Amino acid sequence: MKKLLAIVVAGISLYQVPIALASPISITGDIAVKYERDTNDGEQAAAGMIYTTKLMAETDFGAGWSAYARLGAQHLTKSGFGDFNPERYGSDDKSVLALDQFGVKYKVGNLEYKLGRQDVTVGKTALLYSRSDANIGKNTFVDGLMASGTVGVMEVSAVVVQEDNVGSLDNKVYAIRAGYSPRESLNLGLTLGRYQGPSIESTNHMAVDGTYKFGKSSLTAEFAKSNNNSDNKAYATTFNYAFNDKTVAYITGFKVEANGDMGGQSDFDNGNQGFHYGVTHSLSAVDSLEVAYAAQKTIIDGLHNNKLEVTLSHGF
Repeated sequence: MKKLLAIVVAGISLYQVPIALASPISITGDIAVKYERDTNDGEQAAAGMIYTTKLMAETDFGAGWSAYARLGAQHLTKSGFGDFNPERYGSDDKSVLALDQFGVKYKVGNLEYKLGRQDVTVGKTALLYSRSDANIGKNTFVDGLMASGTVGVMEVSAVVVQEDNVGSLDNKVYAIRAGYSPRESLNLGLTLGRYQGPSIESTNHMAVDGTYKFGKSSLTAEFAKSNNNSDNKAYATTFNYAFNDKTVAYITGFKVEANGDMGGQSDFDNGNQGFHYGVTHSLSAVDSLEVAYAAQKTIIDGLHNNKLEVTLSHGF
């Protein structure tokens, strides 16, 4: 509890700095409290609380240039439930505090470039690869260059990065996605990527995606395939429904075969298939509540590994 209080106090203190000093450094972030309960076949159910603080500082140099750095902190009531790398911190560690992202940004026209340590996802639904912003601490992100924006009528994104792994075996990720909207309600996309060793055999990847919006609903589907000889496919289909401006429900069906994503790092659990259900509700302009449930099983032996998450977040 003392560590949790220290994390919260540090977040509040850093949030106050720009106001007190009228500094050109802007600080944004969020504080989240999550309850998680895991139920796996053949094991006793496990539950715990996860407390997370993320602070992002950014300084504008002018002419489109800026620098950023992020401080991430997390405390667990039960080890093994965290979003940090157990190889780096130990499987029994319950608290992490680290400067885990940093670099520079450059904006020109409709494009933004980001160079440094950062989070990254590949694929419209992060089906191919994910080291997302939800991660915390060292050895959970990538180093390199990411670009995103629009070129003419096309929306584009590209990554050329190297993983920040424990040790020296840092795999490389290359990917580019192009999206086009033939009309306002429809978007179509193509992603090409390569996941390159040294820790695993290099693979090439392709994914196609489409999003259709109708009324208060939207449907997004993505299908991916690698050049591996077997178990080389993955898909995800998500249906969203907005009850109003504050409440949105979603359901996602997915399947990720062993070689269907890039290095087993899809946003959906590799070697699994099933459904994710969720509801998000905005309590205010800065506060939100999400209830999510994953009902899934392993593809090979059909073992269920379900997860319930209830998250309360405050942004600033």
